[in-house]
Amino acid sequence: MDRMSNYHHLSPEERAFIMLARDRGNSLRHIALQLDRSPSTLSRELKRNSAAARYCATQAGVSYKRRRKSSVRPLKLTSNRALCDKVVSWLLNRKWSPEQIAAMLKLRFPEQPAMHVSPETIYAHIYAYPRGELRELLVQSLRRRKSKRGPRGSKNSCYSSLKIEPEQMFGNRPDDVNSREIAGHWEGDLIVGAMNQSCVGTLVERKTGFVILAKMQSKSAQHVREGFEANMINVPGFLRISMTYDRGAEMAQHPLMSKHLDLDVYFADRNAPWQRGSSENINGLLRQFLPKGEDLSIHGQAELDHIAWLLNTRPRKRFAFKTPQELMERELHGGIIRVALDS
Repeated sequence: MDRMSNYHHLSPEERAFIMLARDRGNSLRHIALQLDRSPSTLSRELKRNSAAARYCATQAGVSYKRRRKSSVRPLKLTSNRALCDKVVSWLLNRKWSPEQIAAMLKLRFPEQPAMHVSPETIYAHIYAYPRGELRELLVQSLRRRKSKRGPRGSKNSCYSSLKIEPEQMFGNRPDDVNSREIAGHWEGDLIVGAMNQSCVGTLVERKTGFVILAKMQSKSAQHVREGFEANMINVPGFLRISMTYDRGAEMAQHPLMSKHLDLDVYFADRNAPWQRGSSENINGLLRQFLPKGEDLSIHGQAELDHIAWLLNTRPRKRFAFKTPQELMERELHGGIIRVALDS
């Protein structure tokens, strides 16, 4: 095995093992074999940290942390006050992007490399700020206003990796879903509030038009999954067969939700809102109660339940002016009877 391609620094446990093994008189190669380490790695460790011919794991750990700290280069914007002030001023007052700021610095100060900085360094500086008013102002000055930043799929990122299996594509949905003859097939979506900072989950049953609204803490994949699960878990299993959703990254945890709810999840094609027509229609009706540009986080689950009740008890022309509530109750009653007979 190529150790260099999998190299990682010695852990405190490994240092303790080295100390005890050396005290017992074990050879360097023997210890390296026990730890699956290169003998040269252990040799360097002992040379750096041995005092009076004895290796101390505790002192070695302290020295390691000190060396790591001193090896980190200070951020350019932290050590250069004039540069930092210029960047912050252009962010707050002119609303320039980090890329525009980096370009303008080179144009304004062509002979001063100390006044040059990359867009990535500016982003790192903004998100390194402790939480507070200034950080909030800087983040709000960015185009996307993301509260977190990181590589797509990282734990600190606002993005999540959405992986879809071929059988979950819209074109592979069973005929039962497409026909609307069997209840239990849902369409899901999010409606978002002011500046994309808040959201509410929407679920509509395709056959009956019955609506469920779910309060979400945020648009993160975990919070979206938890919000949908908290509301769908109360739906009987025979009315919880499938959900069709768009390809939003907030559904990255759909395999976990599918497992918890025993629910098949399908995904509409890109730029094809008509494939979730029921959801699009309900979202339009919901704007009467949850207007665009409003902070949706102010609405608690009880209030969302009341809004859903207003929609579910509204006569619908599509159903010959019966209400989704009536139709859902009919499905619920019939399902309970079927389950009882099967038992």
